Amino acid sequence: MALSRVFAVDCGAGHITCGLLISDKAGNLSLERLVSDAINPDPSAEDEWLAMVSNSLAEGSRSQKLSGVGVLGLPGHHILGKFIKIPAIEESKRAKIVQFEAQQNIPYPLTEVVWDYELVADPGLDLDLMIAAVKQELVQGACDALSKNGLGVTTVLPSSVAVARCFRYNYPEVKGSVVVADIGARSTNLIFIDAGRFFVRTIPLAGNSITQAIAEELKLDFTHAEMIKVQVLSGVSDLPVNSPIRGSVQQAVTNFIGKLHLEITRSVVNYRRQSGADQPTSLYLTGGGSALASLPAQLQERLKVSVEILDPLRRVQVGAGASRATELAPLLASLIGLAAPDSGRKSINLLPSKMLALLAFKKRQPLLILAAALIALSQVPPLIQSARHLAAVRSEVAALKEAILPLQVLQDRIRSNRSAFEAASAEIAAIQSLAESKNNWINFLSDLQQRLVKVEDVWLDSLQVIRAGSANSGASAGGELFGASGTQGPELNPDGTPVKPVIRLQLSGRLIDRNNPVSRVSPDSYLRIKSLLASFVDSQFISAVERESFDPNTPGILRFDFIMVIDPARPL
Repeated sequence: MALSRVFAVDCGAGHITCGLLISDKAGNLSLERLVSDAINPDPSAEDEWLAMVSNSLAEGSRSQKLSGVGVLGLPGHHILGKFIKIPAIEESKRAKIVQFEAQQNIPYPLTEVVWDYELVADPGLDLDLMIAAVKQELVQGACDALSKNGLGVTTVLPSSVAVARCFRYNYPEVKGSVVVADIGARSTNLIFIDAGRFFVRTIPLAGNSITQAIAEELKLDFTHAEMIKVQVLSGVSDLPVNSPIRGSVQQAVTNFIGKLHLEITRSVVNYRRQSGADQPTSLYLTGGGSALASLPAQLQERLKVSVEILDPLRRVQVGAGASRATELAPLLASLIGLAAPDSGRKSINLLPSKMLALLAFKKRQPLLILAAALIALSQVPPLIQSARHLAAVRSEVAALKEAILPLQVLQDRIRSNRSAFEAASAEIAAIQSLAESKNNWINFLSDLQQRLVKVEDVWLDSLQVIRAGSANSGASAGGELFGASGTQGPELNPDGTPVKPVIRLQLSGRLIDRNNPVSRVSPDSYLRIKSLLASFVDSQFISAVERESFDPNTPGILRFDFIMVIDPARPL
């Protein structure tokens, strides 16, 4: 189906044509506005083509205030078209086969192009498809140029497909096999139309071929040769009739017509061989190259078929805003075809995937907005009910707070009393521990005395306490025997109880060897001291004896030093 209102933009190699077309309920087209701009067709300026398209659209947008839905047509020399046959299978299974064929027939990675296919004919056993592809950066650049100038692109078509639609719209009575030659600046599209199917062959022979021949003959640059060609062929040149320049132009035209005749003949033969179609009965000419005055007559004489100029406005109403339509008719076939109805079958759209996704989202936007509104409305009754319930709950909470206020006062008192009780319990426990510690010192010294008496002839010279956590890891002063050994807080266990400190006692003493009063002590004295130290380990207060050392240098006396490790279970 054609759009009811569409801005069609036909981007050729040598012109940019924009038109506003409106379709009524019966599908009749009306051309309401038209603007056309010629651009430099020099093949060497191909890299500047997108910039020229953008500039031309900007000029047209300023003069015509273009806006709305846009359909874009791309010229044949930018389109790669392939015609294939695949088995007649349902559409849901067709995509994978077509993608495989595209990979085989498109000489670029599919990620670098935008490609699509159109169902050309469905004869029964096989399906005839046209695959078309265009470079991603080129079609994206052209779409961006339209978007910047107020046109939202929905469809991108090859100009050959658009011309075929234009012909079918304007010549519905033609049922036989015909050829439409769309002669542009860089290329010519030969479009074979037979009943419900079509075939396209793009050849690199067009208006630029004449210009190039003139430039080579006269040793001119392309732009100068193009100007001379246009002036001579349009009849506005002031050159003499017998001018060599006029002769060069006419000779270039004659050579061009001869080459075009051969290409058409070759293409007809190949098409009939491949498709089994009938011999074309007519040739229709369109495009800027069809304006050559002698072209229809010479081709008719050589091809022996009816040759006429295609009229793209044959069934199109022309509004006041398109006053130049008749003058520009040779350039309008693709433009009209962009807005003409399609066949109703799967058709080509070379719009980049990102823009297709955006269009699909925009189409769903009204439904999404409606769904969001319905969801929002469906939440109103629950919100009202929730507000009422919340007010009732808040009232109940206020009443409960008022009722539990006296209880909270009692709870605060209980917490205060509990804290006082816990503090008193901790103080009592500390006093009990201190009392036990005092008694342990008495019992420990008594036990120590008994063990010294058993050995005989032995006494202690010094006893110093070494408490864990002291600033000096050595012995502390004797005055700390019963006091604290530092100002740091107590170390705690994981359960929060204080860690019992590990206490070490450093002792020094002497033993008299009565049997050797004037010489070094005997081995027996060492055994007696060893026995004494071993007996200390058996004490309930002592867990280990460390750092034993002996000094036998005094005659008859054995000096000794050692450290006792106090058992934390029986602290001192």
